[in-house]
Amino acid sequence: MASANMDVSQLSESQQLALQQYMSVTDQDVAAAIPLLQRSQWNVEIAIAKFFDGEGPDLIAEALAAQNAPPPRAARQENLQQSLFDGSIRSSRSRSPPDAAPRIVPQPDDQVIYRPPFLLSLIFTPFSFLYRLLSLPFGFLSYLFPFLPRMFRPSPTVGTTRRTNTIGRKPLKPRDCAARLKREFEEEYGPNNLPLYDGGYAQALDLAKKDLKFLVIILTSPEHDDTSSFIQDTLLSAEVSEFFNDPKNDIILWMGDVRDSEAYQVSTALRCTKFPFTALITHTPEQGSTSMSVVARITGPVPPTTYLTKLRAGIATHAEKLATVRATRSAQQFERSLRDEQNSAYERSLAQDRERARLRREAEAAAAAEEKRIADELAAALALKNKREQWKRWRVQAIPPEPSLDSKNVVRIALKMPEAARITRRFSGDASVEELYAFVECYDLLQSETVGESTKPEEYEHKYDFRLVSTLPRVVYSIEDGGTIGEKVGKSGNLIVEPISDDEDEEDEED
Repeated sequence: MASANMDVSQLSESQQLALQQYMSVTDQDVAAAIPLLQRSQWNVEIAIAKFFDGEGPDLIAEALAAQNAPPPRAARQENLQQSLFDGSIRSSRSRSPPDAAPRIVPQPDDQVIYRPPFLLSLIFTPFSFLYRLLSLPFGFLSYLFPFLPRMFRPSPTVGTTRRTNTIGRKPLKPRDCAARLKREFEEEYGPNNLPLYDGGYAQALDLAKKDLKFLVIILTSPEHDDTSSFIQDTLLSAEVSEFFNDPKNDIILWMGDVRDSEAYQVSTALRCTKFPFTALITHTPEQGSTSMSVVARITGPVPPTTYLTKLRAGIATHAEKLATVRATRSAQQFERSLRDEQNSAYERSLAQDRERARLRREAEAAAAAEEKRIADELAAALALKNKREQWKRWRVQAIPPEPSLDSKNVVRIALKMPEAARITRRFSGDASVEELYAFVECYDLLQSETVGESTKPEEYEHKYDFRLVSTLPRVVYSIEDGGTIGEKVGKSGNLIVEPISDDEDEEDEED
């Protein structure tokens, strides 16, 4: 391609680099770009500023800037756009850091408490105390006599009307204000596909800070003459709407009417002096870990191409920084999630180990308790057996010998023992039934020739594990019924020693 004066190949290396930088920002053709760069002494920053803001008449300042401008740096593919866009934004103003974006949370008018200055409140404190002191009895009298307040109230003048406050709009909450603005916008300019945020400015700012997105603030004033043309020609144009709806741009669009309290406070905080006003706000990590700054301002009505160029320049300037912060946050979030998963897995493993240890302790405790129970039962059974043997040795000493054949009141009883042995013995008719039971219980000791002396065991109550019954008819002779052998059995009898099982003992205890 050739310009009006020379070919691109005739330019020096530094001039070709300046031309490439200028065209990548402004997207201007070569025929118009080379003369503008020549008038700007091949200074890319001055040329970009002239393209966006118009050429100024101060040629001496341009020459001085061209003399003081440093030579262009070597091109770096990864930082080329960043260096260009930084120069285009800061060329028309000082190189100070971007303004911080304020966070505004409007307070409803009904919740605002107006307080006088401290000095005035101190001076009028005695009067206020006196007024409250006098108002108490007057209020009591007004309660007793309701006609008194009407007597002292001035009557309205004929022909006067009640004044109402018609200035301004009804104050609403931020979300309701956003819904009202969207409804009025559609009623005035028709349906549109602008992705307007349906919350307040503070919520939009917090969302942009959290998600690392660009926040575009548009402030309008219906009383301004350029508002209607800006909205119809620029804001509602196809390229601008497509730009705002493109998810790759990561834009949150918030729009406000300065007649609303929140939008008015935002315009004051952003130092808006001309409407319509557009501000591009984004996270600036160089200013702080949580800082939000205004990186671009667009005032007045501008064509859609210029409007988009300025927004794209501001976005491209900070896109790489935001991508770095997003990558850092993603890495931190991944590390945090991995650490949480590891901690969760460790806690689950620790809980499983604790559960296994608890079950093992419970099993060991149950086994120990079972062993102790068995040992106690064995010890109790052994002690019971020893006491039973001791009782038998003691009781056998009290069993009287068998009466002689010529004795009177003798009862002859035949006993069938459990071992299928049959015993026949004479008993005194005056002896109790318990003597018969004791004889059967101690029969094995009576057959032994060596029976030592013994005493009655302490804390022992002997229970016979058998009963004496007769057949045809079946009669049970129990110790609890009492009586003597002669009364129960008669002169003779055939009795069976019938063992008592454990189940029958339980049934007897239940009965």
